[in-house]
Amino acid sequence: LAQPEEKAPLQDTPMLQPFWAAGMSFSRGHFLVRVPYDCCLPLLFQGEEISIGIRGWTHGYDPYAPHTSVIFHEYAVNSRRRKGIHTFWENAHGSNSAQKAMRRMVALIKMAPELSPSSYDHQDEAKYGLGAKRPVELFYKLFGMDVRRKSMVPELCKFVKSGIMHKTFSPALRADGMGIDYSGFEDFDVAAAIEEELNRMRAIAETHIRGAMEKKRPNNIRAALDEAKRSRMEAVPGKKELLDEARKLMNELS
Repeated sequence: LAQPEEKAPLQDTPMLQPFWAAGMSFSRGHFLVRVPYDCCLPLLFQGEEISIGIRGWTHGYDPYAPHTSVIFHEYAVNSRRRKGIHTFWENAHGSNSAQKAMRRMVALIKMAPELSPSSYDHQDEAKYGLGAKRPVELFYKLFGMDVRRKSMVPELCKFVKSGIMHKTFSPALRADGMGIDYSGFEDFDVAAAIEEELNRMRAIAETHIRGAMEKKRPNNIRAALDEAKRSRMEAVPGKKELLDEARKLMNELS
């Protein structure tokens, strides 16, 4: 979620993350021993990472993102270099295996409490299920996920990319280095933390907008308006007038 697409806010340490990414994952070998790839998820693409990540978290593992780029994956679907590249789902041939795999995956990580136990495969459920180090319900609460309503707190990225997540939870790293102790965060309100960060961003954006308007610099106004958009300033009562005025001046100066 955070690094290194933009300049990393933390330059001296990898940054704590809520999720795990398959594109670049390095760990001690015991991670794969304790959190093995599920043998019974054929043709599953969307869901592999959330399965591994949440299962790993409940086993006591914490994912971190590096503060500098070391590798990248070209995901641009229109890239000429990607044309002709084969994908595993070419072999689906009308099978509903992926749908069955998805049901199993969300059931095992307790993301779909409404599913009937008879609706998914239970093979080796203990081996490919959740760990016992942390309750999965705490993960969903910490990161604003309501598995019953199928909703998620907006702008979680602001909590992560800003480094607030890292600074909030890292002090609870166990003395032996064996993961963050999240037991003291059961009442943590991630929505409030996100709103606080959005307010900080809005204040900066407003300062930049007013300064650019005063100096009548259209490019600076455009950049400041982009800041305002990222902070969702338009949703704040009384700010729409300022944004409209800035857009009008920018168009007049352009």
